[in-house]
Amino acid sequence: MSSIKKNLFIWLLLGLTLLWAIAGTAIYLSVKQGEIAKIDSELQRMEGALRFIGGSTFRNPGPQRPDHLLARPPRENFQTSENRNTPEDRIAQRWPDFLSEGGPKYIIWLNKDTVIRQSEGLSTKEFKFPEITEFNTPIFFNISLKNGDSMRAMASTLRRFGFGRPRPRITEGLRRPNNESSSQNQEQNPQRNIPLTGIIALNSEPMEQTLNTLLFGIIAIGIVAGFSSFSLVHFALKNGLKPLYTLGNNLASVDSSSLSHRFSKKDLPVELSPICEHLNELMERLENGFEREKRFSGDLAHELRTPIAELKMMAEVALRWPENNAESHANETLDIAQQLQEIIESLLALSRYENGDEGLTYEKLSLHEFITDCWEPFAQKAEEKNIRVTINISKEHLIETDPKILRLIINNLFSNAAEYTPSQGMIGVSGNQESEGPILSISNSVENFTEEMLSHLFERLWRGDISRTDGSHSGIGLALSKACSKCLGLNLEAELIKSDQIKFILSRTDINN
Repeated sequence: MSSIKKNLFIWLLLGLTLLWAIAGTAIYLSVKQGEIAKIDSELQRMEGALRFIGGSTFRNPGPQRPDHLLARPPRENFQTSENRNTPEDRIAQRWPDFLSEGGPKYIIWLNKDTVIRQSEGLSTKEFKFPEITEFNTPIFFNISLKNGDSMRAMASTLRRFGFGRPRPRITEGLRRPNNESSSQNQEQNPQRNIPLTGIIALNSEPMEQTLNTLLFGIIAIGIVAGFSSFSLVHFALKNGLKPLYTLGNNLASVDSSSLSHRFSKKDLPVELSPICEHLNELMERLENGFEREKRFSGDLAHELRTPIAELKMMAEVALRWPENNAESHANETLDIAQQLQEIIESLLALSRYENGDEGLTYEKLSLHEFITDCWEPFAQKAEEKNIRVTINISKEHLIETDPKILRLIINNLFSNAAEYTPSQGMIGVSGNQESEGPILSISNSVENFTEEMLSHLFERLWRGDISRTDGSHSGIGLALSKACSKCLGLNLEAELIKSDQIKFILSRTDINN
């Protein structure tokens, strides 16, 4: 059997676990992206040092001028070659961490097969020549060295502008080098517009240690949060479902002797208030049903007691004075037996129609002719009481139904109208050809009829005459008509139009005309 608590427990835990996993993954990826962005920014900052190293590799002093053409500065302003800054010194000044012990690894290619400079102990098998598709657009990637170090690398193209043969400083005649020195200088100094390709890489192990620590922390917090969520969900469900258990225990204590009990909504949550209202409505319906069954039992006892008492009395008279037995006694006995038989047959028919055990045979018939034919047995009694009868049904009005069951309904309604309509009263019958709404309505005049009596009108064996002195009716006709109507997919209702007029309405619950 499925459990609401179990299902909620599982789904809440799964939902919280999924949320923790998504949050932890988002935090981890966000921090990882930030750390990678920091390393990439540092690599871009050191790109100038890589460019400087690549350019200074081919730098030369250029052609010499004659001494008489040089305007020498004063000796005190002259800086000797020993005091001049080397490229490494300049790099150390501008990029102090480039030449440190934990500094980056780099390699510079003139072309795919020519390496012009690289870090000490670095192999070209570890740093392969990159394929850069767009000029001046660096690419970033991860590599692993043979010693197991993980590196974050940047590959880019480097222009050597500003290096190579210097331009002449004055327009006077210069000492031109001979052809040999010119060709040698061209071999050592490639053209300045040829780009170089370089890779610079930083150790990413600190970043990986930070990410591993973060991952361990997220997993540890997730485990702790999982146990906390388990306890929290269990506690929340236990307290949240407590009112439901309380309501169930109160409902379990209800029996046939406590149907008047009603459930209080005072301490119930809002979600259980509709259930409590429906339970109270159910209790009211059960109470009314039990009351009807009690009244039915009492009414049945009253209904059968009179004819049985008459039979007993006639039997006692026949036994005491057998010489006085006449034909009238036999006829009276037969009438009483027929009355009892009608009651029993009506109750059996009512049971069949209420349980839906009666088979249906549908036919198409004219409602006007059918109603006129049903009214004929009651027309004489209506004339004796001077009752005015009007039938307002179109002759073209056709319906498809079971004529046997419909006749039983109409006969009971006409019998009830002819019996209880006072003298000089009226009976009206009208039909409706619309596809929705009522099919037939029968109204008649009444006397001393109240709204309270209207609510008991379709109960079995109920009579307005409490003394039950009239033996012509047993009080089952309207209850039987109600059950037959449901059997045909129709609904039979009664309403008090005026204080002296009642109306029975036969309408569709299932639209089939």
